[in-house]
Amino acid sequence: MGLDKRAQKWQNYIIMPKEDPKKAAKALILSNGKYLLLLRSAEEDICPSDWDIPGGGIEPGETEQGAMVREIKEETGIDLSSCRAIPIKRWEGLNKNGVKISGIDFLCILDSRPDVVLSPEHVEARWLSKEEILEGEEFAEWVKESVKLASEALNNNQS
Repeated sequence: MGLDKRAQKWQNYIIMPKEDPKKAAKALILSNGKYLLLLRSAEEDICPSDWDIPGGGIEPGETEQGAMVREIKEETGIDLSSCRAIPIKRWEGLNKNGVKISGIDFLCILDSRPDVVLSPEHVEARWLSKEEILEGEEFAEWVKESVKLASEALNNNQS
């Protein structure tokens, strides 16, 4: 009986192995001077109902750029496989459950504006100028920071 009480006392203390943070890759897609942003569904774990940069999780064995291309295709229907991706920012954050996420944002420049076909993760897509994003109150500071860095990367690549 004593052993059962000790077992009951410790049943709530489960030792879990330390997990690596989840990893993600995103892309600011620039076409005709405007960036593509997506409005996340209210049901999403990360930034529900917020404007976001397209992208998502990196699968085991996948490269950052490979994950970015796959995720953009899944979320928007846009094929970036032939796009030169310029890395612009590494970041870390937490989802709404407190799980650590680390990731990378790329800049991808397209010659023409493709049609966007949204996945169920998102409810709206907008093509916006740098100014519209930087002045928009609905856009998170980290989105604005990525747009600023993308603009700097663009200027550096054209020099």
